[in-house]
Amino acid sequence: MNDDKRAPVSVIVGMRNSASTIIPCLEGLASQEYPVAELIVIDNVSEDQSVALVESFAQRCAVPVRLIRQTVNFGLATSYNTGVGLASSSLVVLVHSDGSFPSKNELERLTAPLRNDPDCVAAFPKLLMPRDVWGRFPYWQKFLFARAVDREVPSMCGKFDCVRKDCYVKAGGYNTKRFTANCGYGGEDADAHHRISQLGRVIQSEARVIHLHDLSSRYDLPALFKTRKLLARTYAKILQFRGVDLTPGVMSFFVRPVLSLLPLMPGFFWEGVGIQCAFSLANSWKMYTSRQTLLNPRILLLPLVDIALIYYETIWFVEGLLTRPADACTSL
Repeated sequence: MNDDKRAPVSVIVGMRNSASTIIPCLEGLASQEYPVAELIVIDNVSEDQSVALVESFAQRCAVPVRLIRQTVNFGLATSYNTGVGLASSSLVVLVHSDGSFPSKNELERLTAPLRNDPDCVAAFPKLLMPRDVWGRFPYWQKFLFARAVDREVPSMCGKFDCVRKDCYVKAGGYNTKRFTANCGYGGEDADAHHRISQLGRVIQSEARVIHLHDLSSRYDLPALFKTRKLLARTYAKILQFRGVDLTPGVMSFFVRPVLSLLPLMPGFFWEGVGIQCAFSLANSWKMYTSRQTLLNPRILLLPLVDIALIYYETIWFVEGLLTRPADACTSL
């Protein structure tokens, strides 16, 4: 690559209560061989040590670090829009505070499609869940990510995406009215991806990012149900916003609602339960292949939890379809 094609990027990191992951995230960014003009960290009223950790890191970091402390938690959508508005570079990288980078070449790989193709407006990486990271999770967090272990999943979800700043602005950025801190659903990434992709090519890069999620010990069974509720409502809202198409990703949203109905079909109760148990095994089989999880007494609860989640998520999926989004007009 020519030097004039390696213009520095501005990196925006959205953060809230990220004390267990923010330093690996920032260290990975600062150590990239591709030039970084600035790290802009937007804090959404963290209640842990996140801010102090960033302030300490900024003092020893060779890359300029700008910490913006929000007085109100408006959510990730506002964080990204605020950061992009402050960015000095023509290329901006949107980063979750729970991602880290397996090598010093990930920014080089991420920006390559935009540097090589003038019609490319955004690029995204592959998400990784290495077994050593998974092994550090509490039990129910392991259960949540059992299907992701040792897989590489291409995903433009705001965890490490590079976008041309002018295209981001032209597309309207993230929708801060529809996706708020308290709306009870996600999908802001899919919404922004859809609008940005109308302006040009969105390309999967060769970059990789490790999903650390949360490396504290606080993730418990109620946290699992809270996460699954959020995801179920998010799937419903994606359908509500964009409609139903026949892509595998969209069709997967209906798996649990269909499974919840099988035992209710006349004369099909035990067959339906059997299919649900088979689904549980397929969904969490890696929990049975690791001594760390297999020998834990909670392994006996897995089928019950999986089946309970089928009905729990179905309820919230239906609720998400029937309720209005945060930006819906309430006037007649």
